[in-house]
Amino acid sequence: MNSPPARRRKLHPAARTALDALGAVCVVLGTIGIFVPFVWPTFEFYLVAVLCFLKTRPGAVRPLLRVPKVGKAVIWFLRWRPFGGKKKKRGSA
Repeated sequence: MNSPPARRRKLHPAARTALDALGAVCVVLGTIGIFVPFVWPTFEFYLVAVLCFLKTRPGAVRPLLRVPKVGKAVIWFLRWRPFGGKKKKRGSA
């Protein structure tokens, strides 16, 4: 039987503010990287911003995923699940 989805633990207001601030700074730094290619990275900053905003405000992630070249790479990284996401087992009987 299907179990109900796990409830997300609420963040402390200070942690939420810190993640929002870090996400905003990373968006600004990633945007600078669009205008100064080969000198300033873009993908890494957008990736950190997406990870911060997924925890605090998931609605803010959509515009970051629509950035033409970086958005596809971030979506690929999130599907890869290197940081503890459970993958479904195939063929378990």
